[in-house]
Amino acid sequence: MIEFDKLSDYFSEFYDFKPKDDTIYLDLHLHTSASDGYNTPKFFIDFLNEKKHLISITDHNEIRGAVKIAELGANVVPGIELGCEDGFELLVYFKNFEDLEEFYVREVEGNKHPYRMARTTKDVFYFLDILEGRGCHISVPHINGMAQKNFLKNKHYLSNVLEIVDSLETYNHSLSKKRNLTAKDLRKRYNLNATFGSDAHINREILSFYRFLNMEEKKHHKLMDSLYKVPMLSGLGKKHLIHMFKKK
Repeated sequence: MIEFDKLSDYFSEFYDFKPKDDTIYLDLHLHTSASDGYNTPKFFIDFLNEKKHLISITDHNEIRGAVKIAELGANVVPGIELGCEDGFELLVYFKNFEDLEEFYVREVEGNKHPYRMARTTKDVFYFLDILEGRGCHISVPHINGMAQKNFLKNKHYLSNVLEIVDSLETYNHSLSKKRNLTAKDLRKRYNLNATFGSDAHINREILSFYRFLNMEEKKHHKLMDSLYKVPMLSGLGKKHLIHMFKKK
């Protein structure tokens, strides 16, 4: 269900663990108490203690939570969930916090919607234009989400956005399997990379995703093992056949 193998190489410099490591917490869509979540920096540090992990704090039009948790020692991809004037959202990841902070101060802070936390006063194409050339990675979250977050149904310009972005969030833990599979099909159609995450706003959602992630990682490891064994067994079979013919 989680497309580990479709995660862009953009994120590879943020971690040094091996794909076969047993327990890794990978979550590229998280919220904190700095925006509309209830997860505190202390909770994240306690939860991630002694776990191999890579996370991104993607608060709505806010970066204080991400900065604080990174300062406390967590392995954090600098990121933000950028809300547009009509409710469309983008997950935007940066290589370093200096670039994230510069973008936030220049383009987000002064353009926040006066009443709605998850929106700014700019449209999606404004942001896509100014993000070009900044060395960031852009993903569309919960594309088949609920109500106003069902971009498939309520954003007529969606196909134009998918021609520009880098990734599509193909697993969002707050959505059903059917909705996530629709996102996966779209990713394939547009030949995009994948991101995934809990979209957690409370502690319980993070713990739920952690349990699910462990099961998915075990399935992925078994699949990779079987793929490695096929050519190995083929090679062994070939050697046995050659040996048999030599004996005749």
